Amino acid sequence: MLFMEGELDLDRENPLTLLGVNCIYMVTALLLVTLGYYLQMQSIYMGLIVTELVIVMLPVIIYVKWKGADPRRVFRLKGINMRMLRLCILITLCIYPVGLFLNLLGNLVLSMFGELIPVSIPVAENVGEYLVNILVIGLTAGVAEEVFFRGFILKGYEGFGQNKSIMISALLFGMFHFNIQNFIGPVFLGLVLGHMAVKTGSIAAPIAGHFLNNAISVTFMFAAETLSTAPAQIYENTAGVQTLAAGLVFWGIFAAAGGMTAHRLFRKLKITRGLEECGGMSKGPEALAPAPRFGDFIPVIITAVVFMAFCIAEILMIIGSAS
Repeated sequence: MLFMEGELDLDRENPLTLLGVNCIYMVTALLLVTLGYYLQMQSIYMGLIVTELVIVMLPVIIYVKWKGADPRRVFRLKGINMRMLRLCILITLCIYPVGLFLNLLGNLVLSMFGELIPVSIPVAENVGEYLVNILVIGLTAGVAEEVFFRGFILKGYEGFGQNKSIMISALLFGMFHFNIQNFIGPVFLGLVLGHMAVKTGSIAAPIAGHFLNNAISVTFMFAAETLSTAPAQIYENTAGVQTLAAGLVFWGIFAAAGGMTAHRLFRKLKITRGLEECGGMSKGPEALAPAPRFGDFIPVIITAVVFMAFCIAEILMIIGSAS
């Protein structure tokens, strides 16, 4: 394996480079918080669709095509049997309370400094809007973001080994939300979806999990919108310290039970035969890439700085609300 122009070849059969993958991540993230936010302010639903399909998914498809990589390997375009799919759906249902509990825990700490910032995603007020939210927030985001993170990013970091690549892709996924109030939950979800992608070798598994996770959130917010009570305040980030603490205890019970059940279900997920040929993690010595250079991570560092700036701004707004 050779270094070429500061980039790192991660796999002889994987022409993606670490610097290239990180550059695509940085450019996509910056477009998300500029052009994506602008488009969503003009028209929330059309803006979300354009953001997910054009800003998030299209660049990685173009880059993979330009590099001459095999899309089936990069994006894990492989079928999945119904048993595996059912397990992944059950795992997602079980870990949903865990992710919500982790977000509530972080928000409880933030709420001690002031009022939380309400969610910026659209909350359905009728059945029609609810179905649109399921399609846009659930399906469109689920497909585009999984192609990007559990396909492109996970494959790009493959040379670091299975566990490290999953952890890194999960952290990058969490940062990609640019919201300190919604950071811990996505990181946890990214870890679970990353393991699903590697275990099954198919992008279908994390897409199904991501879609279900978002669909549950959309459903709860729609139900909570009609209640205007404590559950609604929790989901819309308008709850006070006492409400959050009560929600933390309530969801903590479900999180403990769900987490233990998900752990047992994960043991039943077996890596399929021929996985290395169909998009799973490479096991051979060619996957053991040499240590990357500092320059390979500059795009990620820039993105992290922007993410921290957003976090600091949010914290200052929360503190300012208390004065």
